[in-house]
Amino acid sequence: MGPLLIIILVIVFFILASSIKIVKQQTAFTVETFGKFSRVIFPGFNLVIPIVENIGRRINLSTMNLDFSILAITSDKVNISIDTALIYRIIQAKAFEAAYSLDNPLVAIKALVEGAIRAFVATQTHEEVIRSRNEMTEYLTMHLTEKMQEYGYLIDSFQFRDIILPVEITGAMSRVVASKRLQEAAQNEAQADFIRSVKIAEAQKQTRLLQGEGLALERKAIIEGLAESILGLKNATGVSSQSVMTIVMMNQYMDTMRSMAKDGSSKVIFVNPSADGMQNYIQQVSQMISE
Repeated sequence: MGPLLIIILVIVFFILASSIKIVKQQTAFTVETFGKFSRVIFPGFNLVIPIVENIGRRINLSTMNLDFSILAITSDKVNISIDTALIYRIIQAKAFEAAYSLDNPLVAIKALVEGAIRAFVATQTHEEVIRSRNEMTEYLTMHLTEKMQEYGYLIDSFQFRDIILPVEITGAMSRVVASKRLQEAAQNEAQADFIRSVKIAEAQKQTRLLQGEGLALERKAIIEGLAESILGLKNATGVSSQSVMTIVMMNQYMDTMRSMAKDGSSKVIFVNPSADGMQNYIQQVSQMISE
């Protein structure tokens, strides 16, 4: 075998070897024929025509994440900062658009998202922006999906990690929330006081009712006891009912004086301790009973 043949075989070997392309998972490459796009090769074993076909651009088929912060102005003229993350991927059927439509895909996609977010925020107050993360996601998905697909990209989701307001605004909002909480606490306390007052009043009412019933029963028992005493004395002594009543009242009078003397909490009461005083008391009571 001559040297020339060996050289030719070596050249053929390198040409054949250069035609074999092994593409890794989650990766694709464009193939250009004399500098013009012709096809896309995907993960696995692939062949290209040496010299005629060349590998063009690399395409990332995995899901990608783009993080960035956006400064926007709300409808009530408040400057806010929004930390967001765009989850997206390349559509395999539109690998050509993803590879060649945008010279700098990251910059272009970021500009699209920023413009859409600023347009949405401009229609909302700062309080509405904080409450409307889901609405913002729906707005961005609706307004960006078609445009992103034109470039060969599919939006999986938007994630708003944080919405930052100026310190003055957050301080004012905190004071408003604190004021509302104090008002609610005051209302709850007033309601509790009202309930306690009602319960106390109901308890006092019930107590007075029970005391009244007890006093009525006590008076009834006293009257029945006095009646029995009067009847017993009358039968035993044969004296008149009026005399018996006088004796009973004298006994009650003396018991009352003795109870008042023993009770240290009794107030000062001026009572005539003489026999005339007791006689006057008995006459007054007898007169009230006769009337």
